[in-house]
Amino acid sequence: MLGALHEDSSANEMRLSGENLQRVRHTFALEQSTRACSHLSKRRASNDPQYREVVLVCCLLFVMSELLLGRYDNAIQHLHSGLRILKETQTCHPIINLDHSLIHFFKRLDIESAHFGPGTPFLSSHLQREDHVESLDLFSKMQNVTDVHQSVTILLNLGLPFLARCWPSSAVEIAAEYNELFQTQQHILSLNHDFQHHFGIFHRSVYHTLCNRDQRGVDLLQLQSLSQILSLKTCLIKGPVPASLTPEYISLLSAHQTFLAKSGDRPSFTLDYGVVPGLWVVASQCPDCSIRLQAIHTLESWPHCEGIINSNVIVSMALKSLKVELQTQGQLYSSIIGAGKEEELSRFLFDELMSKQQVTSWSFIRGAELRLKDCQ
Repeated sequence: MLGALHEDSSANEMRLSGENLQRVRHTFALEQSTRACSHLSKRRASNDPQYREVVLVCCLLFVMSELLLGRYDNAIQHLHSGLRILKETQTCHPIINLDHSLIHFFKRLDIESAHFGPGTPFLSSHLQREDHVESLDLFSKMQNVTDVHQSVTILLNLGLPFLARCWPSSAVEIAAEYNELFQTQQHILSLNHDFQHHFGIFHRSVYHTLCNRDQRGVDLLQLQSLSQILSLKTCLIKGPVPASLTPEYISLLSAHQTFLAKSGDRPSFTLDYGVVPGLWVVASQCPDCSIRLQAIHTLESWPHCEGIINSNVIVSMALKSLKVELQTQGQLYSSIIGAGKEEELSRFLFDELMSKQQVTSWSFIRGAELRLKDCQ
């Protein structure tokens, strides 16, 4: 099922198409998903001790398949079902040992889904209270790739839900809770800055000993922290971003471009966090429109999915946001990706996404709309 849909999506440059049973691969995928459900039903009656883990694996595959089709509502429903099973298994059946990577990806998708729903993770228990741990204890002992990964995971687990809360909030809503939001913002920023300091020490002492693959891995992790820093700095701003921040956007874009230039192997689908969030920050917020266009072009050059995020969706939204903003300011707009390609992406966005009511609650879409209103 997943293989057929991924093959179809790759041939279509990862554009979301919805289910189309006129396509041979889609018909095959439907047949396979039906068979999978049938086998799961039979296996349930067997009292198989591995049944829960098998269900979670299948659930994750269904999530990925629905994401490839652009059926986000279905994907989130499958994700929530899997999270319920995961929580129940860990609470009521602690003797069942689930695969650690399986748990990891469910928790990661849970955190990411905060941007595609009510603004909080489905299972708040997944958020450990890292904010009560001293940053020095968190980051001072980084000695290998795993340590860096764990450190950045802590930062993302704190930052992503906070950004999902702030981006779709209006200026009035931000003002009403400003003191609390400001304190949280500064705390997470402080943690990120401490991480960058200790990562610099790690980079000087350990980085040269790593293989190329691990070097790219830690480079990407550092990018994710840098992206979060700039996102946090601006998340309470409703309206135009100060021009004084332009050099930071340029630096972030350059860091992403340098990373991508060194990355020969670019998957079309990954459940890991990647480059899309950072490039979205530049493409949607930078005060310099030419820099935003460069970020959009960089995104458009690599069609792919990172968990729930599809790069085509981000390109479409960034182009729409930039075009409306320039028109509001009475400026001319000319896309560097070509009018035909832009029209196709725009049609894809509205036909496949905006027709779904839940999409309007996505944090980055809602946040972009509010920012445009404040610019008028």
